[in-house]
Amino acid sequence: MASILNVDQINNAAGTSGIALDASTGKASFPNSVTIPNGATMPAGSVVQVQRVQDAGISIAVSTDAWTTFFTLNLTATAGNIVYVSSVVPVRGSGTSGYSLSLMRILAGGTNVWGSGFAGDNNYSTINEPLTHMPISASWVWTGSGSNTQTISVQGSTYNSVQKFFGTNNQATYTTTPTFTFMEIAQ
Repeated sequence: MASILNVDQINNAAGTSGIALDASTGKASFPNSVTIPNGATMPAGSVVQVQRVQDAGISIAVSTDAWTTFFTLNLTATAGNIVYVSSVVPVRGSGTSGYSLSLMRILAGGTNVWGSGFAGDNNYSTINEPLTHMPISASWVWTGSGSNTQTISVQGSTYNSVQKFFGTNNQATYTTTPTFTFMEIAQ
């Protein structure tokens, strides 16, 4: 026979920091923060973790089609979950005439997981390209098995070997700082 337990709050052993239950919706509210034990399964679509990199040290001039690494970080996620990246990076051209593109890519464990972001100009003049803020967003399924750590690399390049400035290099004083947000989403 099934039993029902009706409560509106659950307290710890000291009688404080209780979990409050809304009587009308049944939703729980937790005090301060919640620690989820290892091995717990999050519902699909839940954000498992967030790492944010805001790096004013990204100040790079690139003038070849070779990839230049802006920064790396180690990220631990669970195989099968999705990793979503959102960012914005200030980019500016050198004013060299001709068509050119600023390119960026993201590697996870040495594998290119996203590489189609670009900002470009086609002004065929020697006037500096206006400042743009290149948005980057990408997602991929984390590989490997279980919970594992991979090195994430963010890289930039230029098409046609025309000099491009990434980050704070050759930018105005009001330039935004390059910011990257990495989110692991449970599947």
